[in-house]
Amino acid sequence: MSETVDDVLDVDISELTVGEIIEIEELTGMPLDALGPADKPKGKMLAALAFVSKRRENPKFTWEDALELKITTSQTDVDPSEGDES
Repeated sequence: MSETVDDVLDVDISELTVGEIIEIEELTGMPLDALGPADKPKGKMLAALAFVSKRRENPKFTWEDALELKITTSQTDVDPSEGDES
């Protein structure tokens, strides 16, 4: 089976609205920053991220649809010296 854009979720956390963050936290029962620590479960958080993000494009997108997605995450590495002219 070939992947389509609809089968993969590319998440940029900085693009979430406050309302979407609240919904993700309500769906998972965890704070959004629980996505970071290695000792915290990730599946439900990733499904909630997928559900909220994909619903922007398709209001009929369901929780079950979110569970079927493959996840890729976007992360921009921060260069601590970037922009530091001193």
